[in-house]
Amino acid sequence: MCLQTLQGELEAMKMKDSVNVSSYITRVQTVVNKLKCNGETLTDARVVEKIIWSLTDDFENFICAIKESVNLGEMTVDDLASSLKAYEQRKKKKK
Repeated sequence: MCLQTLQGELEAMKMKDSVNVSSYITRVQTVVNKLKCNGETLTDARVVEKIIWSLTDDFENFICAIKESVNLGEMTVDDLASSLKAYEQRKKKKK
C-alpha cells in the first residue's frame, strides 16, 4: 500500500509557480528515495523525465533547448538540477 501511495504522489507532482526549482527537485527526490527504500527501481532517466514534464511554463524554452541538445536518457538528476538552477538564476537577474 505504501508503495502505491508513493507512486501516486510522484505521478501527481507538479511544480508550483511560487516554488523555486531547488525546492521542487528536493521534493521529488524525497519521494523517489522513499520509493527506492520500498523496493521500487527508478532510473535517473525516469526521474529526469518526471521533473521535465512537471515544471512550470516558465521553463518551456529551457525544456525545448535541453531536449534538442542533450540525450535525456543519459542525463542525471544532478545534471538537470544544475542546469535548471542556472537557468532560474539567469531569469531572475534579467528581471
